[in-house]
Amino acid sequence: MPEVPEDLRPPTHHWYDGFRPPLSSEEKAQALADPGPTWRQYFFWEFVRWWAILFFLVVDVWVVVLFTNPLFVPGLVAGLIGVTYGEFLLYEYLWRRPNPDRESLRTEFHRTWYRPFRFGRWTPEAEDARNGIDFGKARPSGPDPKEFL
Repeated sequence: MPEVPEDLRPPTHHWYDGFRPPLSSEEKAQALADPGPTWRQYFFWEFVRWWAILFFLVVDVWVVVLFTNPLFVPGLVAGLIGVTYGEFLLYEYLWRRPNPDRESLRTEFHRTWYRPFRFGRWTPEAEDARNGIDFGKARPSGPDPKEFL
């Protein structure tokens, strides 16, 4: 095979290599063993949540515009209260995250007007519950303190 000229060879390093620290072979193996959430999980757990919040803001602006031209204060107040509570219920239904220190699948859940659902449909806890895993024990919350000792 003929020798490729130096200027036509692909670069062995890139300009962005200096921005990230080099990974050890142990870190690379750990990343391959546990790649993290799937694209579906990322889409429902993180991505859609921010777009939903933007959609909620748009709906709130529509209600304000609807009742301010001409000005109808009772409709504006009632509309904002109703829409805000509806948005809150939708957010709770989809993304409510329970506190694993205070809640578990073994504890009884009491619905209230401000906590109508135990956990959101599109959360890691809901996926664990569908698989029969207690969400308080399934995933550690925050960094592991043993890593810093």
